[in-house]
Amino acid sequence: MSGYPTPDPRSPTVAPREGFVDVGTVRLHYVDWGHTDQPPVLFLHGGSAHARWWDFVVNPLADRYRCIALDLRGHGDSTWPAPPDYRLQTHAADVAAVIDALDLRAVAVVGHSFGGFVAMAFARAAAARLSALVIVDSRARITARSARFLEALRKLPHPRYASLEEAAQRFRLLPSATNAAPHVMAHVVRHGMVQSADGSWTLKFDRRAMADTPAQDLSPALAAIGCPILAIRGEHSEILSAAGLVEFQAANPRATTTEVSGAHHHVMLDQPDALARVIGEFLATT
Repeated sequence: MSGYPTPDPRSPTVAPREGFVDVGTVRLHYVDWGHTDQPPVLFLHGGSAHARWWDFVVNPLADRYRCIALDLRGHGDSTWPAPPDYRLQTHAADVAAVIDALDLRAVAVVGHSFGGFVAMAFARAAAARLSALVIVDSRARITARSARFLEALRKLPHPRYASLEEAAQRFRLLPSATNAAPHVMAHVVRHGMVQSADGSWTLKFDRRAMADTPAQDLSPALAAIGCPILAIRGEHSEILSAAGLVEFQAANPRATTTEVSGAHHHVMLDQPDALARVIGEFLATT
């Protein structure tokens, strides 16, 4: 493919299998590491991201767990729903359908940012199917300010790049603060772009996916969960404050919390090894 960067030698060494699950008219794409006889862990990315953001976290976990990362509808290589439906309960139903299709028993679910909201919404409806819940730099409530921010993101135009090399140079995260290694960012960009008919490159995700997320309190969902819960904050996060982290324990006294040093909001990109270690240590106790 013209303009496709040479894979970095430090890219994840565990090659995933890929598959699809059809949910109504939407085809959901997932990547699957590990073996079916290992405890399953399902990873949910944040808004405008994709499943391959988790690659560098999965790498040190896949020898112990069957790690599966899902492209949420309208993201990555999953299809866009028509008409658009990006409500949290719809995402949660997608998660349930994937778990059923892959016959995952006692699954741990890890959600980052918007994926954390989806994980909590899924847990509200299917707590008995969870072995553990890990929320990475996400809040226990969607504030009115957050809802307005997501709506503003929906209205932004998709960027266009002449090549993947240009995309890798110009691409910026939202929020933009990061200390991710260049090869990690290049990997994320490479898997997050699609080539248009005119030869230019743009982001894969449907910008309408930023809609359908009104302000709401997810703490009642947390309160009803009986499985172990871990809430993780990036030390320098602009999204989840230290006070916001405490809200998880206020909602469910069984929840534990921790911070990943040196990470901003995009913890899996900034400090993937540290995040993998925290998740692995937590899952080992559940």
